[in-house]
Amino acid sequence: MAEGQAPASPPLTGRQQAILKLIVQEYVGTGRAVGSKGLTERYPVGVSSATIRNEMAELEAAGFVQHLHTSGGRVPTDQGYRYFVHHLMDAVELPSTDQIMIRHQFRQVEVQLDQWIGLAASVLAETAGNISVVTAPRPAVPRLRHFELIALQPRLALLILVTQESLIRQVMVHWPEEVEQDALSRLADAVVPEVRGLTADEVATRVQGADPAARFVLDHLVAALRDLDAVERTEVRHSGLENILGQPEFAGADAQSVLELLRGGAFLSAVLPQVGGGREVQVFIGDENPADELRRFGVVLATYGVDGAVTGILGVLGPTRMAYGRSISSVRYMARLMSDLMADLYSA
Repeated sequence: MAEGQAPASPPLTGRQQAILKLIVQEYVGTGRAVGSKGLTERYPVGVSSATIRNEMAELEAAGFVQHLHTSGGRVPTDQGYRYFVHHLMDAVELPSTDQIMIRHQFRQVEVQLDQWIGLAASVLAETAGNISVVTAPRPAVPRLRHFELIALQPRLALLILVTQESLIRQVMVHWPEEVEQDALSRLADAVVPEVRGLTADEVATRVQGADPAARFVLDHLVAALRDLDAVERTEVRHSGLENILGQPEFAGADAQSVLELLRGGAFLSAVLPQVGGGREVQVFIGDENPADELRRFGVVLATYGVDGAVTGILGVLGPTRMAYGRSISSVRYMARLMSDLMADLYSA
């Protein structure tokens, strides 16, 4: 659900909103159930502990908080977190000191997309204090920048393809007859100017009328460009698993299942249909998550990139008890920064 899109919820009084906000903040900070006595002792609530208990009972009846079996206090439900995020959470930006530090870190690395993705995952995990997820940007339509042909054996060559977005694809090409490196180099030099900047479909239009050797190469270029567009080939970087291992919500078995989810294509396949266009931060809490493995998590996501050209996804996963303000501001800022970097790279 987009950060600014408020879900339908039962109306709450001003006092109930204030109490729910305190319960969420206390539980996020301590991980312990929140009781009425604790609230009256730590905050100037202006009412008695008995009044707080009555309001907590109303909040529980409405589905915003629940009892834990081991305590008389309450903890937020998924619905309570959603209400907090959409109605009660203060609008926050990442502190300027953090922004300066992050930009400085990016200035220290070379202008290479692969390094940006790895650094983004590391910085986002540290800043948000959760698990970060960053995908390599996928071009809306991959376009060819350059390719080379390298002879490996008399009838075997390596096709190295580079897109305008700096994605690289290597393909083994089996030639119908023996061919030397000089001939491959001449062929590449002749074909590259004809296909530079073209999509797979546009390259395919050059096949008709080409000589047999050029047609052979063009067919392989078309297949390689289309293969680059496959979702399952999108690279996913993650960092910060250690940030949640100490959280009471997670045990070792859960950590392993999260690793399996992140390593495979399951995470991307689950979240991609949920991620809308535009640059809004989206928040999925508990059972709002599409995959069963994610329903114990809060997930905060945003897209980055160059509109109409190339798009990636970045975000954080944490317990539903995460500090949503910090996570949202971290994801929002990192998405803006990565978009700026991609825009500079794409216009170069």
